[in-house]
Amino acid sequence: MLKKLALSALIAVSIAGVSACSEDAKAVAAQAPAPAQAPADAANKAPAKQELSFEDKVAVAVGTMYGKNLGVAVTESQKFEVKMNKDKIASSFISALNGKAEMTDEEAQAVLQEFDTQMRAKQQALSKAEAEKNLKEGEAFLAENKTKEGVVVTASGLQYKITTLGTGAKPAVTDKIRVTYKGTNLKGEVFDKSEEPVEFPLGQVIEGWKEGFQLLPVGTKATLYIPANLAYGSFSPSEKIGANSVLVFEVELLDIVKDAPKAEAKAEAKAEAKADTKAENKPAK
Repeated sequence: MLKKLALSALIAVSIAGVSACSEDAKAVAAQAPAPAQAPADAANKAPAKQELSFEDKVAVAVGTMYGKNLGVAVTESQKFEVKMNKDKIASSFISALNGKAEMTDEEAQAVLQEFDTQMRAKQQALSKAEAEKNLKEGEAFLAENKTKEGVVVTASGLQYKITTLGTGAKPAVTDKIRVTYKGTNLKGEVFDKSEEPVEFPLGQVIEGWKEGFQLLPVGTKATLYIPANLAYGSFSPSEKIGANSVLVFEVELLDIVKDAPKAEAKAEAKAEAKADTKAENKPAK
């Protein structure tokens, strides 16, 4: 009981003391002269930024590049459900920088090799699952798409739909053609597009294009639905073209390109003709 009373008294005295000090401070503040006001331009002026020395700039550049690269690695690892501790990365980096590494080189190498092995295994598992998913989705899409009006299915499984029928000749696989195109995946994402007409040998493209363009007269606009086995198969050439992906191309066959004779051949023929003319005009001895 006495302890409680003593504590209550101490709290009361403390509060009173704080109040008294507060009142005294108010009184002193009221009697004190007002502080001089800083010029407006000085108050609004931001502190000057200290210029870094060249050595410090190099240090910042090194830190920036390493930091960004490590940031990418951390972000990528999250795709494989690996959560790296950024604080631990930073602290161990500083420790090593100050000559107090938390691991030996051999220990670090062993850990990183094991990490690489695990990541490769996870990558392969994810790729396999993605490929199987793409294959099933592609088969389902093609099965439904072939029932739509205007869609033609060839013996190879290629599907195409002509939207504007041209009246020109059909190219052979040995021809060079001029086209415009836009390629999308089944999500509707554009993975490639010609900004202007392009030319290429028909024999040097994916099988779906080789077959598809040979079916189209010049001047035709069409959509090609290319099964994975006529495109890139189990290979994934880009982020938007996964393994076993069906590709959809909107195309227009503009022309069959006939290569003009090379300048060298022209010059050679001209030189030969000139030599023949001189020989004919040369008087006999």
